[in-house]
Amino acid sequence: TEEGAEIRDASHLWGKDTYETEDMLKKEAGSKLAQVICIGPAGENLVKYACVMNDKGSTSGRGGMGAVMGSKKLKAVVALGKLKPPVADEEGLKQIRKRLNEAIKYSLVAESLRSFGSNVHMTYGMAIGDVPVKNWREAMWDDGPEKLGGTAVAKTILQKNRSCYGCSVGCKRITRVESGPFAASLGPGPEYEAAVSLGTLQRMSNLEANNKANELCDRYGMDVISTGSTIAYATEAYESGILTDNETGGIKLGWNQPETLIDLIKKIAFRKGIGDILAEGTRAISERYGGKEFAIHVKGLECPMHDPRALWGMALTYATSIRGACHCSDTNLYADMGLLDHKDLGLKRSWPFKTEGKAIQTIAGQTKCVLANSALICEFMLASICGGMQEMVDMINPVTGFDYTIEELTKVGERIWYIKRALGNLCGATREDDRVPRRILEPHIEGDTSNLTTILYPMNMTMGPTGRLLDKIGSEKLMNIVRKVENKFLFPNLYKVMKTTGKLFGLSGNKKRKVPFDEMIGEYYRLRDIDDKGRPSRERLESLGLGDVADTLFSGPLA
Repeated sequence: TEEGAEIRDASHLWGKDTYETEDMLKKEAGSKLAQVICIGPAGENLVKYACVMNDKGSTSGRGGMGAVMGSKKLKAVVALGKLKPPVADEEGLKQIRKRLNEAIKYSLVAESLRSFGSNVHMTYGMAIGDVPVKNWREAMWDDGPEKLGGTAVAKTILQKNRSCYGCSVGCKRITRVESGPFAASLGPGPEYEAAVSLGTLQRMSNLEANNKANELCDRYGMDVISTGSTIAYATEAYESGILTDNETGGIKLGWNQPETLIDLIKKIAFRKGIGDILAEGTRAISERYGGKEFAIHVKGLECPMHDPRALWGMALTYATSIRGACHCSDTNLYADMGLLDHKDLGLKRSWPFKTEGKAIQTIAGQTKCVLANSALICEFMLASICGGMQEMVDMINPVTGFDYTIEELTKVGERIWYIKRALGNLCGATREDDRVPRRILEPHIEGDTSNLTTILYPMNMTMGPTGRLLDKIGSEKLMNIVRKVENKFLFPNLYKVMKTTGKLFGLSGNKKRKVPFDEMIGEYYRLRDIDDKGRPSRERLESLGLGDVADTLFSGPLA
């Protein structure tokens, strides 16, 4: 609070889930306006992919920070106050806020997120091969978009939308299942990553079970991506005989087993039985028992639910992310789908299945993302307005009082990235760690990929210009017509339309699905000036004013 900070005994909170903890602490603070970050049982029990939760469903989800808090016996942090952060140029901030809100109001991307959440992606992602199925083995599974996608959620269990604080997009889903074996209270529903990792990745299409699995992960404080990935790995390991009844405690692991999925999540959170093994994550389990070829992770962090065989840039995204496989470390996901470009940095578009320009696209996207993450700017917002460096300059300058140009802010982003890379090197990361699992670079083992389509890219390229045109026209009546077309006709039928398009103008079979990773990563290293050990060159660091970092990296005690 404004009066200062204090450390309080949290023994009465130990063992409570994150929802209970937040409610109890707000009551103790005497205000519903109190903000809480906390861990659940998974963090207390040091599950390696435990996360830090806030606002009942908002997540600092990756990398195991919940386990770090648990190891320090830190249950929660509570903040309550009324002081406003200082703003250098109130009027300038007001103007940019007004302009961006108007752009979002007429954005087709924002409208799709508002209507169907991030899970709108499954509606068309399956048709391009971007949605992992059955531990990344299978392509084109109709049950995914038809039973788990954003349109399915909207028709069945959706109760209302919710926004993160101050956001005008409002993409969060609030769901409820009244009764049955997977009954769930009113609360945050599955977004895209949960719908896939706890759904299609298990080859399971039970929406109510998927919703319950998501709720349990939120309550226990576990990353849905790593949870689902680890369970999918375990299922394949059990099928392969690597894990046996001795390890599972007699549980028969298999695909499309919703009750087993729920049981495993509970066991992981409390490290009971097989859960104690699964709580270590796919890398540790595969190193102990085997099955490394289907343990889908980079640097020990399980891969998000986007397939490099559909969007080649994602291979570089996963490989070069400092913390391991992460889809939020650059903008390749949006660039390869045609939603964003880097014309503001003087770059041409790089098509999804072209290596040309992919490395420099990745670098540009990393620069933008480290800036957006540092300034707490949501990538969905940037995608909604097809935003880039100019928009970030326009937002950052009035708040800070700085007078950055695009070139100057770009250099700030480069400095941030190279410092992070050097920190990774000092922690032992080398080129050998910048590798992507072979399975997600080679043709699918199951399913027909010949009908996958590339129509999404040129289709999405029209969304930004269309949104800007609607913004310029400024007709609420026209926008309402567009909303009705999107919500009632386009997205509910999009998967079927794209699948039909794929049959008529599909890719020529699996040959299109082998990702030329080595070619792309070689070009990336050259442009980044990365040496054989995976370190940025001294010259590159010094050119960015990071000579002290270079000294530590090349001649310090940790070199």
